[in-house]
Amino acid sequence: MKKSHILITSFCAIILPLTVSASDDVKIDAGIAYDMGFGLTALVNDQVNLMIGKKGIAADYHLQKGTFNADVPFTWYIAGGGYHKWDDGFGARLPLGLNINFQNNQQNWNAYTQIAPSMGVDGDSEAKFDAQFSLGVRYSF
Repeated sequence: MKKSHILITSFCAIILPLTVSASDDVKIDAGIAYDMGFGLTALVNDQVNLMIGKKGIAADYHLQKGTFNADVPFTWYIAGGGYHKWDDGFGARLPLGLNINFQNNQQNWNAYTQIAPSMGVDGDSEAKFDAQFSLGVRYSF
């Protein structure tokens, strides 16, 4: 099976049950991003970020969120989570990010960027300190 098929199947396996069982209380933002390579991303209830990419999978929980002021369309967040690279180990990460909320007629769209310092174990069972950069766009439905 091609990696792209695995990617799409995995994303559907995560997102579809959420949308089928979703009530009006569940908000899902889904889109594309570069995080664990290029792939698919989802933000559930503005709290749980999921990423399935060409190089691996990541999941983060937003621990703290805030705004700058009313004139700035950015919000910030600090999250904690983990990742698994398809061929190179796994670990924990601490994403620090910005959400860019589009104005006017584009209220269902947002973009985000984050840097995630990480500590993990590589394929040779050696500790590895790293940082992962993310950039993506999502649509809320």
